[in-house]
Amino acid sequence: MAGTAHQSAAHPRLTSSAPRLRHDVQGPLDGGAARLTLVLSHALGCDMTMWDDLAAHLAQHARVVRYDQRGHGGSEAPVGPYTMADLADDAARLIDELALGPVVWIGLSMGGMIGQELALRHPGKVRALVLANTTSGYPAEAQAGWAQRIAGITQGGLESIVDGALQRWFHAGFHAEQPQKLAHWRARVLRCSAAGYIACCHAIASIDTTARLPSITLPTLVIAGALDLGTPPEMARTIAHAIPGARLVVLPDASHLSVLEQPQAFRDALDDWLRSALPA
Repeated sequence: MAGTAHQSAAHPRLTSSAPRLRHDVQGPLDGGAARLTLVLSHALGCDMTMWDDLAAHLAQHARVVRYDQRGHGGSEAPVGPYTMADLADDAARLIDELALGPVVWIGLSMGGMIGQELALRHPGKVRALVLANTTSGYPAEAQAGWAQRIAGITQGGLESIVDGALQRWFHAGFHAEQPQKLAHWRARVLRCSAAGYIACCHAIASIDTTARLPSITLPTLVIAGALDLGTPPEMARTIAHAIPGARLVVLPDASHLSVLEQPQAFRDALDDWLRSALPA
């Protein structure tokens, strides 16, 4: 196992290289050697806390690393716009600085886009991929929607787009049953750097990995939400069909932030795949 020091989830740190990325390392909590190192990469407008419950579960037997992407949480927000290559290079730099070795990359939405680009640009740093609620490219009309979102934030701040984001993130039943969680994530979005959010929007809008995906030969799990309007299951199928041997799981009653809406189903799908794709 590369690296031996384990850091509490309660004591995140910053990378020494720039832009400085806030990160946290947990586990393995069972006291054994870490057979796997997993890096969890969050969605646009979120931060590493999106993974709290899943990280606690995985850290029982593995080393789990979470981080705030540039422009989010406690990480720095350099002047944008950003590209997906910038975000993937950030991830590669984090893996190198923490001496993590090849990792299992678990990314949702923007985090899944970063995972694709990371595996393409830095294949030696990734052992396996989990790509959840994400896409390998947007049609022209969706790219226009990103331009409108950028314009809206420029004129009216994050307040102008946050409620629309929550509608895409969570289905109506979740809105009705979990008002406190909705309020939490609304506040979390509003704490983002508006400039950093916009800079990441530019990276997302221009993602285009579909034609390159067949060159990825890593074990890959693709997770979709059956109710996801932002990155619908058709986008997940495109990724799963392009990456040789990829497994596709579509979670019922899940929208965009499936790990928050359907945490047990997400965990079960991940655990089952890890046992079969990366056996001890």
